[in-house]
Amino acid sequence: MINLHAVLVKKATGLIIYFFWLGLWLFGVGLILWYPLRWWPGDKLLPVQLVNYFLPWLLLGLIPALIIAGLANRQWLAALLALPTAFIIFSYAPLFLPRSNSVLADSGRIKVMSYNIWSRNHDMRDVAEIIYQEQPDIILLQEVYSHLSDSVVEELNKFYPDQELYYAFTPGAGQGIVSRFPLTPLGTSYEQGRTQKAMVHTPNGDILVWNVHLKQPRYWLSQYNQVVLLEKAIAAVDQPLIVGGDFNTTDQSEIYKMIDRHLDNSHWEAGWGFGFTFPSSDRTMKGLTAPAPLVRIDHIFHSSHFYTYDAKTLSTNGGSDHFPIVADLSLTR
Repeated sequence: MINLHAVLVKKATGLIIYFFWLGLWLFGVGLILWYPLRWWPGDKLLPVQLVNYFLPWLLLGLIPALIIAGLANRQWLAALLALPTAFIIFSYAPLFLPRSNSVLADSGRIKVMSYNIWSRNHDMRDVAEIIYQEQPDIILLQEVYSHLSDSVVEELNKFYPDQELYYAFTPGAGQGIVSRFPLTPLGTSYEQGRTQKAMVHTPNGDILVWNVHLKQPRYWLSQYNQVVLLEKAIAAVDQPLIVGGDFNTTDQSEIYKMIDRHLDNSHWEAGWGFGFTFPSSDRTMKGLTAPAPLVRIDHIFHSSHFYTYDAKTLSTNGGSDHFPIVADLSLTR
């Protein structure tokens, strides 16, 4: 008599194995299709946008899948999975390799911090302490709305009792620039991604500083339109320019590449590792808390008038849902 239970177990096992291999094939084919789709239609297609945001994390699935396919002697599947694996590894390899330490003549260093302090954050003393510990020359703050700007000034003045700091806030946009050097506010362009602009008067000359906070990616068309105008504005500048802030996009996105065409990213010049900045464990989304930041959406760009000595992502967040980023720049002669 046929053992019905054994037959059912065998069939179920066969189906599981079949769908397992099918899933790996679909995974590999999907990533192969992602590459041309990222050029057109680009980030407006949600699956493409999601892959662009979480690309490094795909290695957690690709590497084990590649090993399993190789051990099972499924050569075509292994070859299929090897292509996106190699692409991701080679894309991010520069962030894990030693950088050239070429010495360039410079006319002074500028330390820049970008910090989305989070509008729901009430730990302004912790925020001020993080800033004080890093001693930046220029600080770009995001989500510093009117109910927080006074607190930020008050706490920073406690840490800098003998030093004058210069402030420019646009509370309606939640943007703020703090500087050790005198600055002249140049207004805020909402159409260019809530870009707060200022001229910072350093001992080595004037520097244009733009503080950006783009729309969230779920409003992709609005975000794209902001960057179209921002890119045009950047292209028209021929003097030293620093553009930093919360771009709400990663280095693989279509929007990021529009900025990267004109400016250099400090993290890619002198940073190490993925440098993820969002979210912190203080941010709960739909009841879930990330054990570690998952994406890098905060960036500091600069014009060719600068080069980056050092860049880092801080390990403390001061109660914010973002981790601050810092870049040591030098104005070249």
